[in-house]
Amino acid sequence: MTDMIIQCIGAVVAVVGFGIVLRVPKKFLWWAGLDGGIGWLVYLAANQALDSPLLSTFLGAMVISAGAHLCARKFRTPVTMFLIPANMTLVPGAGMYRIVYYILQPENESSMYYFQQTLQTAGMIALAMFVVNTALGNFQHRKKSAVKEGK
Repeated sequence: MTDMIIQCIGAVVAVVGFGIVLRVPKKFLWWAGLDGGIGWLVYLAANQALDSPLLSTFLGAMVISAGAHLCARKFRTPVTMFLIPANMTLVPGAGMYRIVYYILQPENESSMYYFQQTLQTAGMIALAMFVVNTALGNFQHRKKSAVKEGK
């Protein structure tokens, strides 16, 4: 449990640092960091409970995407202001490194294994963003339709 808390604090700090590099305005940095930290906590908890890194990545990315949409609506700013830095915690950077490493060491089998793992992980992140964006778009569309019908 203590390890999870330390990792989440590290995730918040990493997202804030990445946000600084991306020139996210100061008033949004800690919100993006909090979003990334909560997403990482969901990933860790799901991975511990389900023992499925892909499903855990999907759930963590869904939470991050939903949090980014909430922050964007609250602060009336683009979703990407929060989504890009917060997703940094889930991006499979180590997998990408291993792909290149094993390509340079002529180990094609290992490089293909990490290529598949990295592609699946990135796909889960993209799918989670798509699902949340579509669900929130449908919800907002229905809300607008209900308001128009009520008038």
